[in-house]
Amino acid sequence: MDQLVGNILRADGAAEREAGPPAAPRALVLGACGATGEALVNQLLGGAHYGEVVAVTRLPLPSTTRKLVAHHVPETRALHEAPWPQVRDAFFVIGERHSYYRRDEAYRALSIAEVMPAAAAARAAGIERLALVSPVAIYAHSAAFRKNLMNLVEYELFALGFETLALVRPAAPDKFAHQGNFGKRLAAFLLRQVHGLMPESYQPPSARLVALAAARSLPDTGTGLVIIDADDVRGAAAQ
Repeated sequence: MDQLVGNILRADGAAEREAGPPAAPRALVLGACGATGEALVNQLLGGAHYGEVVAVTRLPLPSTTRKLVAHHVPETRALHEAPWPQVRDAFFVIGERHSYYRRDEAYRALSIAEVMPAAAAARAAGIERLALVSPVAIYAHSAAFRKNLMNLVEYELFALGFETLALVRPAAPDKFAHQGNFGKRLAAFLLRQVHGLMPESYQPPSARLVALAAARSLPDTGTGLVIIDADDVRGAAAQ
């Protein structure tokens, strides 16, 4: 009997060695355009946690970048109606195409109106963990936009039942809020031009820091709802 058990254990060990180590997980990025989206893709590609990074594109994009895989969804097709790749983790970055660089034009942008339908489709496709990244320049949007985003992420997204929901909100202080009066808008514009002279806690976090915090939000997080605010984003650089 002991010899039989020994033979079984040796056979199991040989099978494990033959199978090799488990494949590294894959991550999906929707909204890879703009400064934050591009920085997030670079962070995920440079990290060791994910074996592949699948970026949703609006144009066919043959990738020559190691670990980067293009998932083509033309703009004539709604995101929630498109097939979703088999991944566990997804990163959604809200933003606009052509926001910063011409080279981002191949990637599919994610508008605020598309977040809920896309998230529901992702969850139905088996995606278990979602990180939603708000725009770095959210202070330039109206109060209604910010309120809608808060309601959206706190209630409707949470209700979809993701194993982990990370909300990355690099919102700037209220002094950067959108102003309706022209004089106040001008003052806010001038204030933003000199924000480099302000204390760091009053500055909007950079796209690189936001991307760094977002890239760590799912691999380093347990289950449930996680809020990553501007202070957490800045603290990511010290980790």
